[in-house]
Amino acid sequence: MKGIQNHVRCYLLNIIARILLRLPIGGHRRERPIGSCCFASREPEVSSAAKPGTADRKSFTVFDIWEKLGVTEHLGGVKATRRLIDLCGIVPGQFVLDIGCGTGYTACLLAKEYGANVVAADISPKVLEWARKRIAREGVGAAVKTTEANAEDLSFLDDSFDCVIAESVLIHCDPEKALPELHRVLKPGGTLGANETTFLKPPPSELMELLRGSSLGGKIGALQEHEWLAALKVAGFKDTSSTVSKLDLTGQFVDHLRVDGVRRYVSALVRGLLDPAMSGPFLNRRMIGAWREYPAYVGYGLYVGKKV
Repeated sequence: MKGIQNHVRCYLLNIIARILLRLPIGGHRRERPIGSCCFASREPEVSSAAKPGTADRKSFTVFDIWEKLGVTEHLGGVKATRRLIDLCGIVPGQFVLDIGCGTGYTACLLAKEYGANVVAADISPKVLEWARKRIAREGVGAAVKTTEANAEDLSFLDDSFDCVIAESVLIHCDPEKALPELHRVLKPGGTLGANETTFLKPPPSELMELLRGSSLGGKIGALQEHEWLAALKVAGFKDTSSTVSKLDLTGQFVDHLRVDGVRRYVSALVRGLLDPAMSGPFLNRRMIGAWREYPAYVGYGLYVGKKV
């Protein structure tokens, strides 16, 4: 029993690592087709079906975790999502792009509680399947449309959205490509709201090597607060602001149970533990040691910018 408890404890310690390694939204898996979305005069016209022709991958990577388990992950959990929406000032009737929508929690929340018309976009067809199931369960299919899209190369028309929400997305992109795209698709006066992993202080080289090492299946580009703000300004955003917070792993775990349900999340947790392909990259001495040593360096930031 003690051995099982230790494994579970280690797995929970590594939730933060799995959050950081969330499915990438831009640049790292170019074999995925880019969504072919377009706009009419006002309302987004997007496909509600996965795009055909996605190439089959031959080997498992850590990015497949979210496709297989179908649970929601980003730093700060539900509290951070609600705070970000409030900072963006979203009101009923607005058109919102939820880029890197994952399993669709935020998109459904925007539709149900804020009255928004939402395009839920992700680079992964499998993740979009999870999102569509949630959208159906929540009964918001009339207000939430899904499409496959790449944050670095969006096919939406210019000036299409009142707001863009990005949660744990930009760390997996090239900000010099993704941020100008998000700026382009916003209407004049529109708002970008991003929740991104943020270094609370200059990180040691060992941590940077761990996050950007190819052994994790993709480079993770976390930045410090001033670096994120600078990137937004370079992309053309004005009136930028930021709120940076430390991690709360207990609150993160409770949010998992609220968002995904106790049975579903525990089931995903067990499947992850029992599958060496999924647990292996995280339940090893290097990763466990790193997340015991470096939590003080890692937090998350809520960043807001305007297109004028």
